[in-house]
Amino acid sequence: MNMNTKYGMDELPFSSATPSDSHLFVSGQGGTDPLTGEVTDDDLEGQTLLTIQNIENILAQSGLKLEDVVKVNVYLKSKSDYELFNRIYARVFPRPYPARTLVYCELNFNLLVEIDVIANLRK
Repeated sequence: MNMNTKYGMDELPFSSATPSDSHLFVSGQGGTDPLTGEVTDDDLEGQTLLTIQNIENILAQSGLKLEDVVKVNVYLKSKSDYELFNRIYARVFPRPYPARTLVYCELNFNLLVEIDVIANLRK
């Protein structure tokens, strides 16, 4: 997750993405500003769109797009956000949709949603 200097990457023991021979594994991303690490919206739509934008930016560093994503794990803070999240997700992710798991849980940093993905690396 992109975090501010208070939670800088040098303080957290993970990479934003790690490649294997055939896939790129993107760590959980949230609706945080990539420059400040601050959560910029207190609503699900804003956080979801920024989360996906953060994922797109990480994918782009490896020459990938959302079309290359084959698996998505979604973590929602509230069950009541399920239908709205699905509408936002369907607008952003291309068909055929990647495989997806969605769970409800407590999230760090006042996030309402966190998403991690696995993408096929291009040969």
